[in-house]
Amino acid sequence: MDIETLEREFTLAKASTDYDQHQKFIKQLLSSDAPEIIAYHFSLLKRRENWDLYQDIRYAFRKRGAVAERFLVDKMKTESDPELQADALQILGGLRSKEVLPLARHFVSHQDPDLRYRACIVLGWVGTEDDIDILGNLLLNDSKGLIRGYAATALRQLWRRLPEAKPQILVNLKKALESEIDAEALPLIIVSLQSIMNKGFGLKENIDEGKITGNVQDARKKALKALELIKG
Repeated sequence: MDIETLEREFTLAKASTDYDQHQKFIKQLLSSDAPEIIAYHFSLLKRRENWDLYQDIRYAFRKRGAVAERFLVDKMKTESDPELQADALQILGGLRSKEVLPLARHFVSHQDPDLRYRACIVLGWVGTEDDIDILGNLLLNDSKGLIRGYAATALRQLWRRLPEAKPQILVNLKKALESEIDAEALPLIIVSLQSIMNKGFGLKENIDEGKITGNVQDARKKALKALELIKG
């Protein structure tokens, strides 16, 4: 499969909302691991006119396995576009690359909010106990409320892999809940506490739709009450 043919097929897929049409293109895109095809695949991550197709193309990069990992690790040494850096970071996180942890720790303080967000979720996937304080700092101090909230869900993800870290994680979430007032951050902090503490504070989370429903302020009061015995 050559790039000219792939470009024609991409144009057709981009103009369509049909899932099968998208998957046909993805299959063609993955039919070769030649360096120029991998580079073309990566370049498509900048072409986001069709959002569903873009997400399929990004996810498909993982299917290249070790070849994708080597390409992306090298790419991160030279890539300066924050959007492409963010995508590469997320793909490497999805591949559970051994190289991704120091990258995520670096980008968690980047000026670009999307890069901080992707670094945050990657730390949730692959971080260690050393990353609890990093995520805790993000949870308390990031300038964007939504990213503070995602730091909470990243701590929840880390707890699922490292349940022995629960006390330290709860200390960080308690501090955040005591001071947080942002309407985007608060629900994410509370649903994370619900999961970790195995308690219902009154919020319902629909992960597939990305929605949280319920009375946030009532839930906050209940969560704070349940956290009273947590020191820190």
